[in-house]
Amino acid sequence: MTYVISGWRLPKMSPKKTANYYLMKINRKIVWALLFFMILLIVTGYGLTKPNLIYSLTGGIINFQTASYLHRLLDLPLMILLLIHVIIEIKFSFMRWGFKNQKLLNLLMLMLVSICLILIIYVEGASP
Repeated sequence: MTYVISGWRLPKMSPKKTANYYLMKINRKIVWALLFFMILLIVTGYGLTKPNLIYSLTGGIINFQTASYLHRLLDLPLMILLLIHVIIEIKFSFMRWGFKNQKLLNLLMLMLVSICLILIIYVEGASP
């Protein structure tokens, strides 16, 4: 059965929500979190290079010490969220390109996430 909306024939959507549906919803929320963290990272970065400007623009909330602390604190959550976002988008890209074996694709994505997380944790642990 198809629906016609403004001249477009649309197939009837299945009421069953799959894991990919929830991945897309999670990915959209991650993108908003990434935007928030990136804006905060940029503001704190400017707080390190131009502390007087950021101090006056934020009404005294972010001084040099606060900017330095937040800037160092934000890198790990930002990297982890970016990694999850990229992995989800890679999975959907493979699906668009016709990769049919979902179990193999999920396994490859899980392996890629594991390797990247191990590298991120190793690098974070090695830095002073």
